[in-house]
Amino acid sequence: MTTYLSEYAHFTNKHDLDAATRQHVLTNWDAMNQTERAVLDMIRRYSVKYGAAHLKHETIEKAIKKSNATVRRAIRKLEKLGIIERIHYIRPVMSGLGANIYVIKPTSDQSKLNTPKSDEKPTASKAETAKPETEAFLSKAINTKDLKRTSPAEIVPTTLFGRMKSHLSSTIGESKLARDFYGVYRKQSLQMLKFSIHEDKGELFEQLAIQALRIAIQTTKSKTIRNLPGYYSGVLRELIGKALFSDAFMDYDVSVEGFFYR
Repeated sequence: MTTYLSEYAHFTNKHDLDAATRQHVLTNWDAMNQTERAVLDMIRRYSVKYGAAHLKHETIEKAIKKSNATVRRAIRKLEKLGIIERIHYIRPVMSGLGANIYVIKPTSDQSKLNTPKSDEKPTASKAETAKPETEAFLSKAINTKDLKRTSPAEIVPTTLFGRMKSHLSSTIGESKLARDFYGVYRKQSLQMLKFSIHEDKGELFEQLAIQALRIAIQTTKSKTIRNLPGYYSGVLRELIGKALFSDAFMDYDVSVEGFFYR
């Protein structure tokens, strides 16, 4: 039922997922508070089976006993730190926007987390700070042997064009179409970004571009599409329209009635 989550995962096994999560926490410990670490641990636990977590804000709120606003703030912080990726999921059968998918990202620089050099000596100022019992998984001491076994983080494209090209190559084995898809995205997004009310939505449009690409490619598995870039254009137009029409796309885990596929 939830095997689709594996399409978004960066890790193929629980060990690498757990190791990356620990490393993220070690690297960003001073920048994170207890709530943010609790939210991250929740995402990790729900990601164990398929490598990604499909969660409603309400589920996280009840689990860590925090308010809706606090949970959303923690998620935005984890995104800002580059620890997780939030994907706005479109339900293909029932239509409408569902709960978000959260994916723990690979660490960007694992070399910083290797065993310290022999000439490094601990000082009083670096003494480990006592951590709450509620953070049992994330706060426990890291086994350096586990870190040595961690696979190097896969190099993930950072540009939208690169991500499109990579996704097309891994799904249909044809990366040349990336230029066509990117051209469609540029045309539709620039039409909106020129308005001051939408000028800060560049990141949103990129997320929609990738989501539309996934939907278009997934559809090819069930029916023949002669003009894939053209079909992608229609899907992207629908997603952008819904996203700009309703703030619920960004702020609420509720469905938007009337969404349909061409």
